[in-house]
Amino acid sequence: MSNDHNNYDRGKVSRLPALPLPPDPITRRMFDEQIARGGHILNMHLVNAHAPEIARARRHVTFALRNECVASRKIREMVIVRTASLVKQQYEINHHIPLALAAGVTKEQLEALQGDWRAKKEIFSAAVIAAIDYVDCLVERRGDIPDAIFDEFAKHYSPREILEITHTSNGYYATGVFIRAMKIELDPEDRTTAPGKF
Repeated sequence: MSNDHNNYDRGKVSRLPALPLPPDPITRRMFDEQIARGGHILNMHLVNAHAPEIARARRHVTFALRNECVASRKIREMVIVRTASLVKQQYEINHHIPLALAAGVTKEQLEALQGDWRAKKEIFSAAVIAAIDYVDCLVERRGDIPDAIFDEFAKHYSPREILEITHTSNGYYATGVFIRAMKIELDPEDRTTAPGKF
């Protein structure tokens, strides 16, 4: 196991006890893979490692959402920031602002997505507006999507992209709820997630 700046021995980082050390083999492998992909061991990883089999299963979905989608990384990062904002989850916003910028989202767009984005609709394309309208309904109306909103969304995205965007928003909604329930502390600014495919 690497002993560099990715060190995972940080003690208690949530309302759960600190992760027992040394970690079990599943956790050790996940941590090694995270480091190999260019990321740090985050507080979220330390908390999830209390249930290593579940953490391992979730990582497959996270990896697919970050690396194996056909929907653009730009729209997926916008969806993540918007969802995290609606769930009021600064933890994910902190990690995804740099990724969104790297994917081509502007600072002005990111600021709008964290507030009343409709007041600045002119800075978004019709395709982005359709996706964010959909995400707002997905989160705020718990999946009760009016036909008009869905039909406009479907004009701009393929069935596969619709599922990728939906799973992206759903995943980060659930993650936001989980972070709040576990009271996971914010990561230090120098600890970043694996960037994935752009």
